[in-house]
Amino acid sequence: PKSSSPCRRSLAGLLAIVVAVGIAPLAANAKPAPAKKSHKPRVLIVSDSVFAMLNVADNALAELNAKVPVIFGGQGCQKLLTSGCMPEVKLSAMAHFRAERGKFTDAILVATGYNENRTDALKVALAAFRQEAKKQHVRLIWATYRIAGNVVEKATNFNRQLRAAAKRDPSLTLFDWNKVSAKKPSWFSGDKVHLSRGGAVQLARQLSKFLKSTLDSPANG
Repeated sequence: PKSSSPCRRSLAGLLAIVVAVGIAPLAANAKPAPAKKSHKPRVLIVSDSVFAMLNVADNALAELNAKVPVIFGGQGCQKLLTSGCMPEVKLSAMAHFRAERGKFTDAILVATGYNENRTDALKVALAAFRQEAKKQHVRLIWATYRIAGNVVEKATNFNRQLRAAAKRDPSLTLFDWNKVSAKKPSWFSGDKVHLSRGGAVQLARQLSKFLKSTLDSPANG
């Protein structure tokens, strides 16, 4: 037929009302789908031989990963922006940072610098890492240097620069390794700077507490 009968039109209207009434409560009570949790590591750690013991000591890195999953880019002789102090160490800490872009979610921890031999090395590196961290949308965390052994002068100078930089830029967070490790001679080998196996486990525990607290608080800057 060319047109529906009044009965058919009434039935169609009634069905439309029933469907609408049935759907409306569902829409009102619908809950948004939960956000997918990222399975990527949260932190990239770049380090020279001081923190590299995390990857050598039994269970140290595993204990850290159990609390805060990380990508570990530690390598003896690593330098901040240039090739390492041995020919086989070709990647700098910055090269590691750029290579791991998008593979971690929250922050980079820089624990490299003991092998630098220029007084302006840290100043230049801080500017470069700050810029790269902004590009990658991650926090920049820097470990202070242990003032001991044969690096007293360098570590003192670098720590002074780090603290001044952190005051100027709240987005730079410091993991105060020098303070944490003070008066803990049993954590270190004979040179008082490189970690013993037990010291590496202690570092993992201290670092996991610090990272969890820091990453769970709002970012500054």
